[in-house]
Amino acid sequence: MKRLILTTAAVAAVLSGTAIPQATAGTPEQPASARADFSDCGYVVTTDAVRLRTGPGTRYAALGLLRRGDAVYATQARRGWYRVRLMFDSGSASGTRKSSGLREGTTGWVVKRALRASVCTQLD
Repeated sequence: MKRLILTTAAVAAVLSGTAIPQATAGTPEQPASARADFSDCGYVVTTDAVRLRTGPGTRYAALGLLRRGDAVYATQARRGWYRVRLMFDSGSASGTRKSSGLREGTTGWVVKRALRASVCTQLD
């Protein structure tokens, strides 16, 4: 049910032309002091596949798989896990064309060791 609600919200935002808001420093979701350690450029999945879960641990249900190269933003950390939001449909940014059915904006928890901080680039 939670996945359906998240998917419906993401589809509604896309259809209405409204961007899905990113968690930024100082948002009510996460105070600025707690976000200081997160990469502003997001993270990339470094393993072939990793489960996106409903909570920070293997005892929580899996929502689906993130694929190597999938891009996410981290918003919270807990015991070696990151709460993340998917930047693109799973598989689309990495070029793998494998789809686990996870859509842009989907949130869940991923084990930290499966992620690498993205490098920010600035074009002048």
